[in-house]
Formats: sequence, C-alpha cells, structure tokens
Amino acid sequence: MPKLTPCVGTLAIIWLLAMPVNAATERYNIVTGGDSEVVFDSHAPLEKFQGKTDQVFGWLEVDLNDLSQPVRMEVEVDLASFDTGKGKRNKHMRENHLETDKFPKAVFSGGTLSKLTGKQLLPEEPVEFDLKGTLSLHGVEREMVCHVILRRESAEQLKIVAKFEVLLPDYEIKRPKFLIVKLAVDQKVTVTLTMQKES
Repeated sequence: MPKLTPCVGTLAIIWLLAMPVNAATERYNIVTGGDSEVVFDSHAPLEKFQGKTDQVFGWLEVDLNDLSQPVRMEVEVDLASFDTGKGKRNKHMRENHLETDKFPKAVFSGGTLSKLTGKQLLPEEPVEFDLKGTLSLHGVEREMVCHVILRRESAEQLKIVAKFEVLLPDYEIKRPKFLIVKLAVDQKVTVTLTMQKES
C-alpha cells in the first residue's frame, strides 16, 4: 500500500513551526486623543515652555504574565500637531527646526525590558522598568532607553507613562537663533498612553 503524503509527522512539525513564539502575548492599541499625549519641556535660560500633542498612534505586544520576555512596540507621533501655546513659535519650530514637511513623524520602536520591579503585571500593582528601543526623529535613528511605569486600568486597558530626554544635536536639529523661539539643547519628554486590548 503506498505511503500517504504528507505524513502525520510532517503535518505535526508544520503545525508546531506555525505556532507563535509566545502564545501568551497580547496586543494593545493606543487610544488616540483623550488621556494619550506627548509633552516636551524646554527649559532654556531665557524662557520655559511646553509643547503638547494628543496625535499619537501605535501598539504594544507583550506577555503581561512574563515581563522578562522582549516586547514589540511602536509609537508614532505627528510632529506638526505639537502646540506650544504660541502660533508664531509653533510655525518657527515646525518649519525651521523640526522641518515637519520633510520629517512629519517621530517613531519609537522597541524593545527590551530591564531593571524590572516585577515580572508580571498584577491589578493595582504597577511595574517600572527601562525600555530599550530606537527613536527615529528628523531623519536620524538612534538607540535610546526610557523609564516606564506600566499599570492596569482595567481588564482590557493599560496605562503607560514613559520619560526620557532628547538632545537636539543627536538628531541634527538646529537650535533656533531667533528670540521668538528659545529651545534648550535637551528636551525632557513625557509620553502618557492609554492602551486598549485588541479584541
């Protein structure tokens, strides 16, 4: 009697290879607007101000029961939507420094977790860690580390607060020479994200 092809063993191997590496990984998507926002603080000698936007998009894939595993994350920010509270300052920042016509978005992708305060995310027990990834800004990609606080808002929703610094020369962003815009060399950035579990 001729052998049946493919055999049961081959089918089993194909099935195993097709399985995801981590079956416990879940995907969460950023809830754009509302509580999700990106804020930068510029503390120059002559002036201090903030820039804000709620135009932030992206997703996170993570195993909340085993945070020792690498995560996959992408966060995209619409740079032209930053508002500093002054129309002329916004215009100079977008046109002369961020050059949003050429580089409309900043994108962070990660990453690897380290310095975890807990290996799983439990209700009412936030976990802090450092997240290593890549920031693409103004046509330049650089590896960076941000400090993150992760907490459960509900069974279906997460809250993320991440903080880091951006040095303008690292991303070839020219410092303004006009008095109307007084940017510091280092920009302190806070990213607050509400994330909804994908159904």
